[in-house]
Amino acid sequence: MQIPKSISAELAEEIGWHIGDGSMNFYKNRGKTRGLYQLRGHIEDDKEHYEKRIKPLFDKLFNLKISIRDMPSTRVVGFQIWNDDLINFKKGLGLPLGHKYNIEIPKILLSKDMLKKAVIRGIFDTDGGIYLQRKNNSLYPRVYITTISLELSEQLLKLFDKFGLRATRYSQLYNKKFDRKRSYIITIRGVEMFHRFMKKISPKNPKHIKKYHDFLNSQNL
Repeated sequence: MQIPKSISAELAEEIGWHIGDGSMNFYKNRGKTRGLYQLRGHIEDDKEHYEKRIKPLFDKLFNLKISIRDMPSTRVVGFQIWNDDLINFKKGLGLPLGHKYNIEIPKILLSKDMLKKAVIRGIFDTDGGIYLQRKNNSLYPRVYITTISLELSEQLLKLFDKFGLRATRYSQLYNKKFDRKRSYIITIRGVEMFHRFMKKISPKNPKHIKKYHDFLNSQNL
């Protein structure tokens, strides 16, 4: 594997994927303690993103060949890889081993606007969504990111404010996806904010791009 020599926008986006859908830790494997990294998304909604965006960029950043596979029993798609160097690199950036209850965007990504936008993009493309609500004979858009980390939710609120994106937050208990922990939902509402979010953050997950095109098409009817 290769260690990235600089903190690029692509690396920031990959760290965003990790914050959203990734996990890592050291486990006993064949009598040795080894580092395991996993990244998993929805088996249908996220498959194209994993195949066309995540797989090639992971190879470019780390020179690691990954195999994307479906896991029908758990309805996820993704990959796992045993690699101590990868885990130690990510740990050195400040990403936690094990549970992500208090995960935060690493400080090194908060020095430049392009890195901030890229890490938000990675988080949104894995743990975010777009909901188009039928309202007054038109579609009313809502952009949201869900996390169990209060610290991350506060970071996102501050970053959205910096980029002129009005956001609100609420919390709920017993969210099944997040292992029945309290989750925090950061939401951006309205047509103007939707356009601004898509322009500034520029999501790459095809499911988000399709939702945006659906919204644009509805405005031209």
